[in-house]
Amino acid sequence: MGRSVFLVASLLLVFSSTPVWAEELTLYRLWQMALRNHEAPAIAEEGLNQARFDIKRAYSTLLPSLTVESTYTRYSEDKRVSGFLIQPEEAMRFEARLSQTIYNGGKEWSLLRQARKRLEATRWAEEGTKESLLLDVAGAFFNLLKAEKEVSIRKASLKRAEEHLRTSRALFKVGIATRVELLRAETEVATKQTELIEAEAAVTDAQALLRRLTGYNGKLMVKEPGEDVPLVATPEELLETALKERKDYQQKLMEEEIAKEGIRYAKGEFLPTLSIDGVYTWRDQSPRTSFFIEDILYGGLTVKLPLFEGGLRMAGLKKARSVLRQRELERYSLKRNIELDIIRLHNDTEKIASLVNALQKRLEFARENYRMALKQYRHGIIGSTDLVDAETVLVDAELSLMNARLDYRFAIMRLKRSTGTLLEEALKKMPEE
Repeated sequence: MGRSVFLVASLLLVFSSTPVWAEELTLYRLWQMALRNHEAPAIAEEGLNQARFDIKRAYSTLLPSLTVESTYTRYSEDKRVSGFLIQPEEAMRFEARLSQTIYNGGKEWSLLRQARKRLEATRWAEEGTKESLLLDVAGAFFNLLKAEKEVSIRKASLKRAEEHLRTSRALFKVGIATRVELLRAETEVATKQTELIEAEAAVTDAQALLRRLTGYNGKLMVKEPGEDVPLVATPEELLETALKERKDYQQKLMEEEIAKEGIRYAKGEFLPTLSIDGVYTWRDQSPRTSFFIEDILYGGLTVKLPLFEGGLRMAGLKKARSVLRQRELERYSLKRNIELDIIRLHNDTEKIASLVNALQKRLEFARENYRMALKQYRHGIIGSTDLVDAETVLVDAELSLMNARLDYRFAIMRLKRSTGTLLEEALKKMPEE
Protein backbone atom coordinates (compact mmCIF):
# COMPACT_ATOMS: atom_id res chain seq x y z
CA MET A 1 0.00 0.00 0.00
CA GLY A 2 2.85 2.36 0.86
CA ARG A 3 4.60 1.63 -2.45
CA SER A 4 1.40 2.40 -4.40
CA VAL A 5 0.97 5.73 -2.67
CA PHE A 6 4.62 6.56 -3.32
CA LEU A 7 4.27 5.65 -7.02
CA VAL A 8 1.13 7.77 -7.48
CA ALA A 9 2.76 10.72 -5.74
CA SER A 10 5.83 10.40 -7.94
CA LEU A 11 3.76 10.34 -11.13
CA LEU A 12 1.80 13.40 -10.02
CA LEU A 13 5.06 15.20 -9.30
CA VAL A 14 6.46 14.33 -12.72
CA PHE A 15 3.33 15.40 -14.62
CA SER A 16 2.96 18.60 -12.60
CA SER A 17 6.52 19.59 -13.43
CA THR A 18 5.99 18.95 -17.15
CA PRO A 19 5.29 22.23 -19.00
CA VAL A 20 1.74 22.47 -20.40
CA TRP A 21 1.59 23.02 -24.15
CA ALA A 22 0.13 26.38 -25.08
CA GLU A 23 -0.84 27.65 -28.50
CA GLU A 24 1.30 30.45 -29.89
CA LEU A 25 -1.32 32.81 -31.26
CA THR A 26 -0.78 34.68 -34.50
CA LEU A 27 -2.57 37.89 -35.36
CA TYR A 28 -4.79 36.05 -37.87
CA ARG A 29 -5.75 33.48 -35.23
CA LEU A 30 -6.68 36.28 -32.83
CA TRP A 31 -8.71 37.94 -35.59
CA GLN A 32 -10.59 34.72 -36.11
CA MET A 33 -11.42 34.43 -32.40
CA ALA A 34 -12.51 38.07 -32.23
CA LEU A 35 -14.94 37.68 -35.13
CA ARG A 36 -16.38 34.60 -33.47
CA ASN A 37 -16.48 35.70 -29.82
CA HIS A 38 -16.88 39.48 -29.74
CA GLU A 39 -20.40 40.85 -29.51
CA ALA A 40 -19.92 43.64 -32.08
CA PRO A 41 -20.23 41.32 -35.14
CA ALA A 42 -23.24 39.64 -33.54
CA ILE A 43 -24.92 43.01 -33.00
CA ALA A 44 -24.23 43.93 -36.62
CA GLU A 45 -25.64 40.59 -37.75
CA GLU A 46 -28.89 41.31 -35.91
CA GLY A 47 -29.11 44.60 -37.79
CA LEU A 48 -28.71 42.61 -40.99
CA ASN A 49 -31.53 40.27 -39.95
CA GLN A 50 -33.79 43.23 -39.26
CA ALA A 51 -33.07 44.60 -42.73
CA ARG A 52 -34.07 41.23 -44.22
CA PHE A 53 -37.33 41.35 -42.29
CA ASP A 54 -37.98 44.83 -43.68
CA ILE A 55 -37.83 43.36 -47.18
CA LYS A 56 -40.47 40.81 -46.20
CA ARG A 57 -42.61 43.59 -44.77
CA ALA A 58 -42.25 45.55 -48.02
CA TYR A 59 -43.31 42.49 -50.00
CA SER A 60 -46.47 42.25 -47.91
CA THR A 61 -47.75 45.52 -49.39
CA LEU A 62 -47.75 43.93 -52.85
CA LEU A 63 -49.80 40.90 -51.82
CA PRO A 64 -53.55 40.78 -51.20
CA SER A 65 -54.87 40.89 -47.67
CA LEU A 66 -57.57 38.62 -46.27
CA THR A 67 -59.40 39.56 -43.09
CA VAL A 68 -62.26 37.91 -41.23
CA GLU A 69 -64.50 39.52 -38.66
CA SER A 70 -67.25 38.16 -36.45
CA THR A 71 -69.59 40.10 -34.15
CA TYR A 72 -72.40 39.29 -31.74
CA THR A 73 -74.98 41.93 -30.74
CA ARG A 74 -77.55 41.74 -27.95
CA TYR A 75 -80.36 44.35 -28.04
CA SER A 76 -82.49 45.48 -25.11
CA GLU A 77 -85.70 44.47 -26.91
CA ASP A 78 -87.06 43.71 -30.34
CA LYS A 79 -88.83 46.52 -32.14
CA ARG A 80 -91.61 46.50 -34.67
CA VAL A 81 -93.11 49.16 -36.95
CA SER A 82 -96.49 48.57 -38.58
CA GLY A 83 -96.18 44.87 -37.87
CA PHE A 84 -92.68 44.60 -39.39
CA LEU A 85 -89.80 43.43 -37.16
CA ILE A 86 -86.97 45.90 -37.65
CA GLN A 87 -84.77 45.08 -34.61
CA PRO A 88 -84.19 41.55 -33.31
CA GLU A 89 -83.27 40.59 -29.77
CA GLU A 90 -79.86 39.33 -30.84
CA ALA A 91 -77.81 39.17 -34.02
CA MET A 92 -74.65 37.49 -35.29
CA ARG A 93 -72.46 38.55 -38.18
CA PHE A 94 -69.43 37.03 -39.95
CA GLU A 95 -67.53 38.80 -42.73
CA ALA A 96 -64.54 37.79 -44.91
CA ARG A 97 -62.85 40.53 -46.97
CA LEU A 98 -60.22 40.06 -49.67
CA SER A 99 -58.46 43.31 -50.67
CA GLN A 100 -55.83 43.96 -53.31
CA THR A 101 -54.25 47.28 -54.18
CA ILE A 102 -53.93 47.55 -57.95
CA TYR A 103 -52.14 50.88 -58.11
CA ASN A 104 -50.80 53.05 -55.30
CA GLY A 105 -48.74 55.64 -57.10
CA GLY A 106 -45.73 53.28 -57.17
CA LYS A 107 -45.19 53.69 -53.42
CA GLU A 108 -45.24 49.97 -52.66
CA TRP A 109 -42.51 49.30 -55.23
CA SER A 110 -40.50 52.23 -53.89
CA LEU A 111 -40.74 50.75 -50.40
CA LEU A 112 -39.46 47.43 -51.68
CA ARG A 113 -36.52 49.04 -53.46
CA GLN A 114 -35.71 51.04 -50.34
CA ALA A 115 -35.75 47.88 -48.23
CA ARG A 116 -33.40 46.10 -50.63
CA LYS A 117 -30.99 49.02 -50.72
CA ARG A 118 -31.17 49.32 -46.95
CA LEU A 119 -30.19 45.67 -46.68
CA GLU A 120 -27.18 46.38 -48.89
CA ALA A 121 -26.24 49.39 -46.77
CA THR A 122 -26.59 47.33 -43.60
CA ARG A 123 -24.36 44.65 -45.10
CA TRP A 124 -21.66 47.26 -45.75
CA ALA A 125 -22.09 48.51 -42.19
CA GLU A 126 -21.68 44.97 -40.85
CA GLU A 127 -18.44 44.50 -42.76
CA GLY A 128 -17.26 47.89 -41.54
CA THR A 129 -17.91 46.81 -37.97
CA LYS A 130 -15.85 43.68 -38.49
CA GLU A 131 -13.02 45.65 -40.05
CA SER A 132 -12.97 48.11 -37.15
CA LEU A 133 -12.82 45.20 -34.73
CA LEU A 134 -9.87 43.72 -36.63
CA LEU A 135 -8.01 47.02 -36.39
CA ASP A 136 -8.71 47.18 -32.64
CA VAL A 137 -7.38 43.66 -32.21
CA ALA A 138 -4.30 44.52 -34.27
CA GLY A 139 -3.67 47.56 -32.08
CA ALA A 140 -3.97 45.47 -28.91
CA PHE A 141 -1.79 42.77 -30.46
CA PHE A 142 1.05 45.17 -31.30
CA ASN A 143 0.73 46.87 -27.91
CA LEU A 144 1.20 43.48 -26.27
CA LEU A 145 4.25 42.80 -28.44
CA LYS A 146 5.64 46.19 -27.46
CA ALA A 147 5.06 45.48 -23.78
CA GLU A 148 6.66 42.04 -23.96
CA LYS A 149 9.69 43.35 -25.86
CA GLU A 150 10.04 46.19 -23.39
CA VAL A 151 10.11 43.64 -20.57
CA SER A 152 12.96 41.85 -22.34
CA ILE A 153 14.82 45.12 -22.84
CA ARG A 154 14.25 46.12 -19.21
CA LYS A 155 15.48 42.74 -17.98
CA ALA A 156 18.65 43.09 -20.04
CA SER A 157 19.07 46.63 -18.72
CA LEU A 158 18.62 45.40 -15.14
CA LYS A 159 21.19 42.68 -15.75
CA ARG A 160 23.68 45.28 -16.99
CA ALA A 161 22.93 47.49 -13.98
CA GLU A 162 23.55 44.57 -11.61
CA GLU A 163 26.81 43.83 -13.39
CA HIS A 164 27.68 47.50 -13.05
CA LEU A 165 26.92 47.27 -9.33
CA ARG A 166 29.18 44.26 -8.89
CA THR A 167 31.96 46.07 -10.72
CA SER A 168 31.44 49.18 -8.58
CA ARG A 169 31.70 47.14 -5.40
CA ALA A 170 34.90 45.51 -6.60
CA LEU A 171 36.38 48.88 -7.57
CA PHE A 172 35.25 50.38 -4.26
CA LYS A 173 37.05 47.65 -2.33
CA VAL A 174 40.33 48.37 -4.08
CA GLY A 175 39.87 52.11 -3.66
CA ILE A 176 39.34 53.03 -7.31
CA ALA A 177 35.60 53.88 -7.05
CA THR A 178 34.14 56.25 -4.50
CA ARG A 179 31.22 55.69 -2.15
CA VAL A 180 29.14 58.07 -4.27
CA GLU A 181 29.73 55.94 -7.37
CA LEU A 182 28.70 52.81 -5.46
CA LEU A 183 25.51 54.48 -4.26
CA ARG A 184 24.84 55.65 -7.81
CA ALA A 185 25.12 52.06 -9.05
CA GLU A 186 22.77 50.81 -6.30
CA THR A 187 20.27 53.53 -7.16
CA GLU A 188 20.48 52.58 -10.82
CA VAL A 189 19.64 48.94 -9.98
CA ALA A 190 16.61 50.04 -7.94
CA THR A 191 15.47 52.28 -10.81
CA LYS A 192 15.81 49.44 -13.30
CA GLN A 193 13.80 47.16 -11.03
CA THR A 194 11.02 49.76 -10.86
CA GLU A 195 11.01 50.13 -14.65
CA LEU A 196 10.80 46.36 -15.05
CA ILE A 197 7.83 46.16 -12.67
CA GLU A 198 6.02 48.85 -14.66
CA ALA A 199 6.78 47.06 -17.94
CA GLU A 200 5.43 43.76 -16.58
CA ALA A 201 2.27 45.55 -15.42
CA ALA A 202 1.87 46.94 -18.96
CA VAL A 203 2.02 43.37 -20.29
CA THR A 204 -0.80 42.36 -17.95
CA ASP A 205 -2.93 45.31 -19.07
CA ALA A 206 -2.28 44.57 -22.76
CA GLN A 207 -3.20 40.92 -22.25
CA ALA A 208 -6.45 41.91 -20.53
CA LEU A 209 -7.45 44.12 -23.47
CA LEU A 210 -6.60 41.41 -26.01
CA ARG A 211 -8.62 38.83 -24.04
CA ARG A 212 -11.57 41.23 -23.95
CA LEU A 213 -11.48 41.67 -27.72
CA THR A 214 -10.93 38.02 -28.62
CA GLY A 215 -12.64 36.12 -25.79
CA TYR A 216 -9.52 33.98 -25.32
CA ASN A 217 -9.16 32.68 -21.77
CA GLY A 218 -6.07 30.47 -22.00
CA LYS A 219 -2.42 31.31 -21.58
CA LEU A 220 -1.84 34.21 -23.93
CA MET A 221 1.27 33.69 -26.02
CA VAL A 222 1.48 35.77 -29.18
CA LYS A 223 3.72 35.20 -32.18
CA GLU A 224 5.35 38.14 -33.87
CA PRO A 225 4.36 38.33 -37.55
CA GLY A 226 6.89 38.27 -40.35
CA GLU A 227 8.12 41.30 -42.17
CA ASP A 228 5.40 43.28 -43.94
CA VAL A 229 5.51 44.05 -47.63
CA PRO A 230 6.82 47.62 -48.09
CA LEU A 231 4.32 50.21 -49.21
CA VAL A 232 4.64 50.99 -52.92
CA ALA A 233 1.26 52.48 -53.88
CA THR A 234 0.82 56.22 -54.29
CA PRO A 235 -1.84 58.20 -52.37
CA GLU A 236 -3.81 58.60 -55.60
CA GLU A 237 -3.87 54.82 -56.15
CA LEU A 238 -4.82 54.25 -52.52
CA LEU A 239 -7.67 56.77 -52.78
CA GLU A 240 -8.98 55.06 -55.91
CA THR A 241 -8.96 51.74 -54.06
CA ALA A 242 -10.64 53.27 -51.02
CA LEU A 243 -13.54 54.69 -53.03
CA LYS A 244 -14.19 51.18 -54.36
CA GLU A 245 -13.57 49.17 -51.19
CA ARG A 246 -14.32 51.38 -48.18
CA LYS A 247 -17.38 49.98 -46.42
CA ASP A 248 -18.54 53.28 -44.98
CA TYR A 249 -18.27 54.99 -48.39
CA GLN A 250 -20.28 52.25 -50.06
CA GLN A 251 -22.81 52.56 -47.26
CA LYS A 252 -23.14 56.30 -47.98
CA LEU A 253 -23.71 55.55 -51.65
CA MET A 254 -26.54 53.19 -50.70
CA GLU A 255 -28.04 55.75 -48.32
CA GLU A 256 -28.01 58.24 -51.19
CA GLU A 257 -29.91 55.77 -53.37
CA ILE A 258 -32.40 55.21 -50.55
CA ALA A 259 -32.95 58.97 -50.35
CA LYS A 260 -33.69 59.06 -54.09
CA GLU A 261 -36.28 56.34 -53.57
CA GLY A 262 -37.72 58.45 -50.76
CA ILE A 263 -38.40 61.20 -53.30
CA ARG A 264 -40.16 58.74 -55.61
CA TYR A 265 -42.26 57.58 -52.66
CA ALA A 266 -43.19 61.18 -51.76
CA LYS A 267 -44.23 61.85 -55.36
CA GLY A 268 -46.45 58.78 -55.24
CA GLU A 269 -48.53 60.51 -52.55
CA PHE A 270 -49.85 62.88 -55.24
CA LEU A 271 -51.13 60.06 -57.48
CA PRO A 272 -54.48 58.24 -57.21
CA THR A 273 -54.85 54.78 -55.70
CA LEU A 274 -56.86 51.94 -57.14
CA SER A 275 -57.94 48.91 -55.10
CA ILE A 276 -60.34 46.02 -55.47
CA ASP A 277 -62.31 44.28 -52.70
CA GLY A 278 -64.26 41.06 -52.51
CA VAL A 279 -66.56 40.63 -49.49
CA TYR A 280 -68.64 37.74 -48.20
CA THR A 281 -71.02 38.38 -45.29
CA TRP A 282 -73.14 35.84 -43.36
CA ARG A 283 -75.71 36.94 -40.76
CA ASP A 284 -78.18 35.44 -38.35
CA GLN A 285 -80.85 37.03 -36.14
CA SER A 286 -83.21 35.90 -33.44
CA PRO A 287 -85.98 36.56 -34.22
CA ARG A 288 -85.25 37.39 -37.81
CA THR A 289 -86.34 40.78 -39.15
CA SER A 290 -88.94 41.06 -41.89
CA PHE A 291 -86.50 41.66 -44.75
CA PHE A 292 -83.63 39.59 -43.42
CA ILE A 293 -80.91 38.51 -45.87
CA GLU A 294 -78.74 35.69 -44.62
CA ASP A 295 -75.60 36.05 -46.78
CA ILE A 296 -74.18 38.66 -49.15
CA LEU A 297 -71.33 38.36 -51.67
CA TYR A 298 -70.10 41.40 -53.57
CA GLY A 299 -67.03 42.96 -55.14
CA GLY A 300 -66.02 46.59 -55.31
CA LEU A 301 -63.53 48.80 -57.13
CA THR A 302 -62.28 51.87 -55.25
CA VAL A 303 -60.43 54.88 -56.66
CA LYS A 304 -58.97 57.49 -54.29
CA LEU A 305 -57.49 60.85 -55.23
CA PRO A 306 -56.48 63.10 -52.32
CA LEU A 307 -57.20 66.74 -53.17
CA PHE A 308 -56.22 68.68 -50.06
CA GLU A 309 -54.63 67.57 -46.81
CA GLY A 310 -53.22 70.82 -45.45
CA GLY A 311 -49.91 70.69 -47.33
CA LEU A 312 -48.83 67.35 -45.84
CA ARG A 313 -47.76 65.79 -49.15
CA MET A 314 -45.80 68.83 -50.30
CA ALA A 315 -44.00 68.98 -46.96
CA GLY A 316 -43.13 65.29 -47.29
CA LEU A 317 -41.72 65.84 -50.78
CA LYS A 318 -39.62 68.80 -49.68
CA LYS A 319 -38.30 66.81 -46.73
CA ALA A 320 -37.36 63.90 -49.01
CA ARG A 321 -35.41 66.26 -51.28
CA SER A 322 -33.68 67.75 -48.26
CA VAL A 323 -32.72 64.26 -47.07
CA LEU A 324 -31.16 63.56 -50.47
CA ARG A 325 -29.11 66.78 -50.33
CA GLN A 326 -28.01 65.83 -46.83
CA ARG A 327 -26.89 62.36 -47.94
CA GLU A 328 -24.99 63.83 -50.90
CA LEU A 329 -23.16 66.25 -48.59
CA GLU A 330 -22.38 63.43 -46.14
CA ARG A 331 -20.89 61.32 -48.93
CA TYR A 332 -18.85 64.24 -50.24
CA SER A 333 -17.60 65.03 -46.73
CA LEU A 334 -16.62 61.41 -46.17
CA LYS A 335 -14.77 61.36 -49.49
CA ARG A 336 -12.71 64.38 -48.48
CA ASN A 337 -12.01 62.86 -45.06
CA ILE A 338 -10.89 59.61 -46.69
CA GLU A 339 -8.56 61.52 -48.98
CA LEU A 340 -7.05 63.39 -46.03
CA ASP A 341 -6.79 60.23 -43.95
CA ILE A 342 -4.98 58.35 -46.70
CA ILE A 343 -2.50 61.17 -47.30
CA ARG A 344 -1.70 61.43 -43.60
CA LEU A 345 -1.38 57.68 -43.12
CA HIS A 346 0.75 57.35 -46.25
CA ASN A 347 3.07 60.08 -45.03
CA ASP A 348 3.15 58.59 -41.55
CA THR A 349 4.05 55.17 -42.93
CA GLU A 350 6.88 56.56 -45.02
CA LYS A 351 8.12 58.61 -42.08
CA ILE A 352 8.21 55.56 -39.79
CA ALA A 353 9.98 53.51 -42.47
CA SER A 354 12.70 56.15 -42.72
CA LEU A 355 12.80 56.40 -38.94
CA VAL A 356 13.43 52.65 -38.61
CA ASN A 357 16.53 52.91 -40.79
CA ALA A 358 17.86 55.85 -38.78
CA LEU A 359 17.12 54.16 -35.45
CA GLN A 360 18.86 51.00 -36.61
CA LYS A 361 22.08 52.97 -37.08
CA ARG A 362 21.51 54.75 -33.77
CA LEU A 363 21.22 51.42 -31.98
CA GLU A 364 24.45 50.16 -33.53
CA PHE A 365 26.26 53.29 -32.33
CA ALA A 366 24.66 53.03 -28.87
CA ARG A 367 25.78 49.41 -28.47
CA GLU A 368 29.32 50.21 -29.51
CA ASN A 369 29.32 53.25 -27.25
CA TYR A 370 28.17 51.20 -24.25
CA ARG A 371 30.71 48.45 -24.96
CA MET A 372 33.54 50.99 -25.01
CA ALA A 373 32.21 52.83 -21.94
CA LEU A 374 31.98 49.58 -19.95
CA LYS A 375 35.54 48.67 -20.91
CA GLN A 376 36.81 52.10 -19.94
CA TYR A 377 34.89 52.02 -16.64
CA ARG A 378 36.42 48.69 -15.68
CA HIS A 379 39.85 50.18 -16.24
CA GLY A 380 38.98 53.27 -14.22
CA ILE A 381 39.19 55.64 -17.19
CA ILE A 382 35.64 57.00 -16.82
CA GLY A 383 33.26 57.25 -13.92
CA SER A 384 29.94 55.52 -13.27
CA THR A 385 28.00 58.55 -14.45
CA ASP A 386 29.37 58.19 -17.97
CA LEU A 387 28.59 54.46 -17.94
CA VAL A 388 25.04 55.06 -16.76
CA ASP A 389 24.55 57.66 -19.46
CA ALA A 390 25.81 55.22 -22.10
CA GLU A 391 23.47 52.53 -20.80
CA THR A 392 20.54 54.96 -20.81
CA VAL A 393 21.25 55.87 -24.42
CA LEU A 394 21.38 52.15 -25.29
CA VAL A 395 18.03 51.37 -23.64
CA ASP A 396 16.41 54.39 -25.28
CA ALA A 397 17.76 53.30 -28.68
CA GLU A 398 16.50 49.74 -28.21
CA LEU A 399 13.03 50.90 -27.14
CA SER A 400 12.79 53.49 -29.92
CA LEU A 401 13.73 50.99 -32.63
CA MET A 402 11.39 48.34 -31.27
CA ASN A 403 8.48 50.77 -31.08
CA ALA A 404 9.19 52.13 -34.57
CA ARG A 405 9.26 48.66 -36.13
CA LEU A 406 5.95 47.67 -34.57
CA ASP A 407 4.45 51.09 -35.29
CA TYR A 408 5.36 50.61 -38.95
CA ARG A 409 3.50 47.30 -39.08
CA PHE A 410 0.47 48.79 -37.38
CA ALA A 411 0.62 51.82 -39.71
CA ILE A 412 0.32 49.45 -42.66
CA MET A 413 -2.71 47.85 -40.95
CA ARG A 414 -4.26 51.28 -40.51
CA LEU A 415 -3.60 52.12 -44.15
CA LYS A 416 -5.26 48.87 -45.24
CA ARG A 417 -8.21 49.70 -43.03
CA SER A 418 -8.36 53.17 -44.58
CA THR A 419 -8.47 51.69 -48.09
CA GLY A 420 -11.07 49.09 -47.08
CA THR A 421 -8.91 46.04 -47.88
CA LEU A 422 -8.08 44.86 -44.35
CA LEU A 423 -11.09 42.57 -43.90
CA GLU A 424 -10.73 40.84 -47.26
CA GLU A 425 -7.04 40.18 -46.68
CA ALA A 426 -7.68 38.88 -43.17
CA LEU A 427 -10.41 36.49 -44.31
CA LYS A 428 -8.08 35.04 -46.94
CA LYS A 429 -5.27 34.39 -44.48
CA MET A 430 -7.23 33.23 -41.45
CA PRO A 431 -6.63 29.57 -40.57
CA GLU A 432 -9.35 27.01 -41.22
CA GLU A 433 -11.46 25.98 -38.24
